[in-house]
Amino acid sequence: MSIKLRLILSNIAMITVPIILFMITSFLLMIVFLGDIREMANFLPESHNYHKTKQEDTLFFLELKEKSAVNPIELLSKEYLESLNSGLSSIDSGLMIRKNDEIFYRTDDLEKVRAEELPVFGTERSFRSLEEIGEQTFAMKQHDFYLQDGSEVSLFLMRDASPWNQFVRTFFPILFGLCLLILIATNGLLAYFVSKSIITPINQLKKAAHFIKTGDLEHSITAVRNDEIGQLTQAFEEMRLQLKQSHEIQKQYEDNRKELIAHISHDLKTPITSIKGYIEGIRDGIADTPEKRTRYIQTIYTKAVDMDHLIDELFLFSKLDLGKIPFEFERIDIKDYLTDYFEELSFDLRKQNVDLHFQFAPQGHYYVSADREKFKRVLANIINNSLKYMDKDKKELIITMHSTDKNVEISIADNGPGIPEESIPFIFNQFYRAEQSRNKLTGGSGLGLSIAKMIIEEHNGLIKLESTLNVGTKITICLPNDTCAGETVL
Repeated sequence: MSIKLRLILSNIAMITVPIILFMITSFLLMIVFLGDIREMANFLPESHNYHKTKQEDTLFFLELKEKSAVNPIELLSKEYLESLNSGLSSIDSGLMIRKNDEIFYRTDDLEKVRAEELPVFGTERSFRSLEEIGEQTFAMKQHDFYLQDGSEVSLFLMRDASPWNQFVRTFFPILFGLCLLILIATNGLLAYFVSKSIITPINQLKKAAHFIKTGDLEHSITAVRNDEIGQLTQAFEEMRLQLKQSHEIQKQYEDNRKELIAHISHDLKTPITSIKGYIEGIRDGIADTPEKRTRYIQTIYTKAVDMDHLIDELFLFSKLDLGKIPFEFERIDIKDYLTDYFEELSFDLRKQNVDLHFQFAPQGHYYVSADREKFKRVLANIINNSLKYMDKDKKELIITMHSTDKNVEISIADNGPGIPEESIPFIFNQFYRAEQSRNKLTGGSGLGLSIAKMIIEEHNGLIKLESTLNVGTKITICLPNDTCAGETVL
């Protein structure tokens, strides 16, 4: 239930509940005081009577009016008036007749009523009305008529309404105070429960916000309702999870930065130390022959080239990581592109006793959107990485390619020593080397596959690695097929 609907219902309840409770309380008090709630109808003006049939006292009064018109002399006779006593008793009423401002007849229950206290002649009431006469209150009907001698006669059909009047006077202050008390109690309880339903989750949000403020992103909060506050709680929890993820990513970036600095320091210090040693050997005369000096200088040059290559790799990696490398994408036939590239590469591979095989289905569609130079860097890094670790007499590189409706897949497999299974998940991390001892001999910055992965991702592609020890390693590149639209799927 929404907060808006909850507030609307609570406001309606603040009005209706006190009214209902007040009516119930009044009803019970009237029953206690009057004995029967139906008695109340006998004291109300007849205009408040909603019964379709006339009440008995009304019928009785109509008979008296008819008698006054047909035979007024008989109406004023003692025998006729005494015959009315049983009827008057049945309707719990009394009869009083006034003639020329004097009491002509009255029943015993109206002995205390004086003539001057009655309504004057000419104020006829066919319907019951409440009149205060002396210290009593009566529900009264009045009929005025003239006799043949001109006398003024008034008939009064009266019922004692003092219990009702006393009830109203006695209990009205009580009922008014009770109404106020019920109103205050109802509004207080409804306000308490409605505010509690709103304040409690807000306090939970406040507590969760305090945890975030202090840097604790592990404190979760669960939305148990579907109103506005529940939606706010859900959004707050999603924000916490995003903050936690961002914090973890930031921490990972910081750890990677520290690791990067440590690797750079190590990889730069190693050749610099070597260069310093050879220079000191030349300076101290250890290289005392032209052949030694030439070998020392060549070694220094090689180390300097390695350092230059490492710096280039670091520079490229940093720019790729920051997204500051521009890519010049164009639609190319990757089959023709790879054919030209491997033909050029095969001359160098033959010198290293490496057999290269390029296999593809001629009928396939191999159009992709790629940056020629950046993609060439990917191929070079993968192939150079394979060549470094090949330890067999007969070295092989097998390149296969096939296309689907969505992707073009290029696989580069070697027959090298393979990579341990536990190292495969980290092989594309920067500066990661599966075999640190062998890398000292093979060289390399440890950035080649990381750079390849970053370039492929800029092509909206994927790259994955499969390897088996003592069998070889296969790296698969998946690029979107430019002949159709769709997401990359491996």
